Amino acid sequence: MTGIALESLSLTAFRGSSTTFKFLFEKGRKLTLVYGENGTGKTTICDALEFLAVGDVGSLNDKGMGQALEKYWPSVNKDLSDINVVLATSNGVECKGRFVDNKPVFEPADARPLIELLRQQQITALIETQPAKRYEVLQRFIDVEAVEKSEDTLQKLVQGLEADKKSKKAAEDQSLKALNDLFQAAGKPASLTAITWAKALLDEPQKNVEAELKAVELLRSILSKFGAYPDLLMEHQKSVVAAKDAFRAADTAMKAAVVTASGNASETVKLLEAGKSYLHAHADAAVCPLCESDDKIAGLAESINARLGQLASVQEAKIGFEKCQSNLNKVEDLRTQLDADYAKSLQNYATAKASFIWEKKYTFPASNPPSNIADIQQWLVAAEEPAKAWADAEASLRQGSNLLASVKRELDLYETSCAQKKEVEALISGANQALRICVKVRKDFTDKMMAEIAQQVGELYEKVHPNEGLEKIAFLLDPKKRSSIEMQAKFAGRNVPPPAYFSQSHLDTLGLCVFLALALRDKVDQKILILDDVLGSIDEPHVERVIDMLYAVSNRFRHTLITTHYRPWREKFRWGRLKPDQLCQFVELIGCGLDEGMRMKSALPEIARLKKLMEAEDPDLQAICSKAGVMLEEALDYLTQKYECAVPRRHGAVYTLGDLLSSVNSKLRDNLCVEIVIRAEGAEPIIQNIDLKPMLDELFSIANTRNVMGAHFNTLSFELLDADAMKFAKQVEQLVSALVCPEYGWPRSDKSGKYWENGGDTRRLHPLKKPS
Repeated sequence: MTGIALESLSLTAFRGSSTTFKFLFEKGRKLTLVYGENGTGKTTICDALEFLAVGDVGSLNDKGMGQALEKYWPSVNKDLSDINVVLATSNGVECKGRFVDNKPVFEPADARPLIELLRQQQITALIETQPAKRYEVLQRFIDVEAVEKSEDTLQKLVQGLEADKKSKKAAEDQSLKALNDLFQAAGKPASLTAITWAKALLDEPQKNVEAELKAVELLRSILSKFGAYPDLLMEHQKSVVAAKDAFRAADTAMKAAVVTASGNASETVKLLEAGKSYLHAHADAAVCPLCESDDKIAGLAESINARLGQLASVQEAKIGFEKCQSNLNKVEDLRTQLDADYAKSLQNYATAKASFIWEKKYTFPASNPPSNIADIQQWLVAAEEPAKAWADAEASLRQGSNLLASVKRELDLYETSCAQKKEVEALISGANQALRICVKVRKDFTDKMMAEIAQQVGELYEKVHPNEGLEKIAFLLDPKKRSSIEMQAKFAGRNVPPPAYFSQSHLDTLGLCVFLALALRDKVDQKILILDDVLGSIDEPHVERVIDMLYAVSNRFRHTLITTHYRPWREKFRWGRLKPDQLCQFVELIGCGLDEGMRMKSALPEIARLKKLMEAEDPDLQAICSKAGVMLEEALDYLTQKYECAVPRRHGAVYTLGDLLSSVNSKLRDNLCVEIVIRAEGAEPIIQNIDLKPMLDELFSIANTRNVMGAHFNTLSFELLDADAMKFAKQVEQLVSALVCPEYGWPRSDKSGKYWENGGDTRRLHPLKKPS
C-alpha cells in the first residue's frame, strides 16, 4: 500500500459515532492532527482504524470489564449488525468492516490497513513491564526463529549425545569389570593389567587347542558308544530267544488246528459262508440249496455255524504263526545290525586314535577293542583309567576354551564401547561448537538490533531532552535468559533502569520514543501511525519539542494521525507557531451526542479568521480591530524577540502596541524585508520581495485605531469612520501574510546563515541580525 493515500473514514453505529460520521482526509497531507475536548470522539476514530486493521478495539481492554467486549463496540442502543466502518483510499478501494452473525468480517481482506497505535495509557508499558514481556514486544524486530530452532535442535542433539556417551561409558565400565573378574580368576599375572593380559592371551595360537578338544570329544563319544554295547547285546540276545520260542509255539498250534479241520479249509469256509448267507436270507427253505434234499434240512443252519467255528481256529493259528515268524526275522535283523554298528565303532575308534598326534598325558588300553562284540565288556574294564584321563583333559580344554571366548567377548565389547564413546565425544565437541556458533550468531544479531533500536530511541529522546544528562538508552539481552530484555539509561554516569530515576514526564517521553523507534523499524511507508492523546502528562517545557519531534518522524509513514486535547497545540497552530516542514491537516471535533453523533470543523488560522471577519456583509468593526490588534501584537512580539529589540520592562511583562512598535527602530525598519518563495513543479521558484517598512510606518501612525475601536469603550470611536478600522485591519493582514506562510508558519530557522526561513523555505526574513 506504499503511496496509496487515505481519502476518508466513515463510521456508523461504532463507539461514539451513533450516526454516520465521515472523516475526510485532506489531499496531499500525510499528517492529520485531530483536536478535541474529552468526549468528542477522538479515540473512536483511532478505534475504527484499529478495528479494520486487527479486528479489535484496544481502548476497552484492561479496564476490568471481563471478556467478550464486542458487546460494547456498537454505539448505545445499537447492535453489532449496525456497525459499518469504511476506509476509502486514493486507488478507489474501500476496506469495509462489519459484523455478520456476530463475527467481524473485513472486505477485501488484502486492503486492511497496517497500523502502529499508541494510546496514552500504554505509553510507559514497555518501559515499566517485566523483561520477558518486553522481549515479547521486541521479538518481531529480532526475528531469529530459524536460528533458535537450530539452537534447540543442537541442544537436544548434545543432550542425546551426552546420554549416549553415558550409556557407552557404562558398557565400557561393565566390560572392564568383567575382564578384571576374569583376570583375578586367572591368578592376576604380575606386571599386567586386565586389558594387556586379555590381549596377550588372545594373541597366543589357539588352533591346536581347538583341534585337541575336538579329538578328545570324538574319542570320548566313541568310547561312550562302546560302553552301551554290552547292554544292547544282552537285550538283543534276549529278544532273539524270546522270538524263537514264540515262533515254535505258533508253529505247533497251527499244525494242531489243521489236523482238526478238514483239508481244503479255505474252500470249505467259502462254501459254508455262502450257505450261511443263503439260509439267513431264506429262513423257511425246505430243501438244501446244494443237493436239493429235504433230508436233515432241519438244523442245517446251526450245523453250518459249528463247522465255520472249527475252521476259524485254523485261520487264527495261521495268523499267529505268521506274526511270530515276522517278529523273529526282525529281531534277528536287529542283532545283525548291532554287529554292523559295532564294526563301524571299531573303525571309528581306529580312525580317531590315528588322526591326532596325542601327547604323553593321553593313555590308551593295551589292546584295541575286540572284534567280537561279546568280548567288549572285558575291554571296557581295561579302558576305565584312560577314559577318566580323557574326561579330565576334555574338561580342562573346555574350560580354557570358555575362558578365551569370555575374554574375547568382553574385550571386544570394551574396545567397541571405547571406540563408540570416542566417536560420541567427537560428535559432542562438534555439536557444542555448532551450538556456540548459533548462540553467538543469535546474540550478535539480537545485540545489533537492540543497539540500533536503542540508538534510534536515544536520538529521538535527545531531541526532546537535549543535554539533560539522561542519555544512552540501551536494551540488553539477559545473558542468562534467552527471552528477557533489560532496559537501561545513563544517569549521572551510571547505568540504571529508567523507572528508578526518571520523572513521570521523562518516562512518558521515553515511552513515546521507544514506540516510535519500533514503529520505524519495518514497513514504515505502509503503516498508518496513530498516536491517541499521548501528550497528557508531558510537562510544558518539553511539549513543543515533542511536537517538533512528532512532525519530523511522521513524514516517513504512509499517514500519521495524532489526536490531542492539548489546547496550546491548537492555539499555536492557529497562530502559525507550530508549522511543520510537511503539510498538515488540522481538524477540530466539537461535541458528541447520541442524537447528533460526532461532528468536526476545520481549525482556521487567525489570519483566515481575520479575513473572514473583514469579508462579512455587515462587518463587526470592534471584533475586526480587536482581532487585528492581537495579531499585530503577535507579529511585533515575533520581530522584537527575533532581533532582540529593547522593550520597556514592566511588572508582569505586559507590552503595549506603542511599546512594541517603538522598539522596532528606523535602522531595523529600513532593512526589514520578506522574500515570498512560490514553487511550482517543473519550474524555477518565483521570489516576491516585500518591504516591511511601509507597513510598519503606516501601522505606527494608525495603531491607536485598535485602542479606540477594538480594545475599550471610547466615545472617540464615534468620530472614526468604518474605513479607518478596515484600513488598520488590512495593514495588519498584509504584514502578517508577508511574515507567516499558511502552510509552514513563521521564519524561525537561521540554518542558511543569511536570513531567517520557515520549514518549507516559503518565507525568508531579512536581515539575519539587527543592524548596529
